[in-house]
Amino acid sequence: MMNKYLIGFGNYARQDDGIGLRVVEHIVDNGLENGFEAIEAGNDGLSILPYFADDTGKILIVDCGLLDLNPGEYRIFNVNDVVSRKETTGISTHEGDVVKLVDLAEKLGYPVPPLRIMAIQPESMEMDSTLSETLAAKFDQYIETAIAEITGPETDA
Repeated sequence: MMNKYLIGFGNYARQDDGIGLRVVEHIVDNGLENGFEAIEAGNDGLSILPYFADDTGKILIVDCGLLDLNPGEYRIFNVNDVVSRKETTGISTHEGDVVKLVDLAEKLGYPVPPLRIMAIQPESMEMDSTLSETLAAKFDQYIETAIAEITGPETDA
């Protein structure tokens, strides 16, 4: 059986930037892991490289993303369907860029499993440890969508 991982990225201290972490925390705290493992990666993108393995069938990353959508809206897409526009100084544990991380994994010879991203448009990324009202109101929808995506059929990456 192939392993499936739902991985949350973000920062609890920056309001909606913590959405991926909060989704994972809710899934773990409520025993909703069924056929997949939920993992908090924080801002440490390099920490997910061990999940790029031959026995990994699917990865879903949940994070906030600046997508030019209305706050609270989200998109789910294959990592190979996008090009990063994020300016980074290089690979570090505090400059999470999944597209560049996948490029690094490929260069290092890691097997890259089917990888999808659930990117949620933030309303606020101010220094505050609570979600904005907009994202808080849609939180249950994010949970249901993320679980349906990671437990659903495999898709081409």
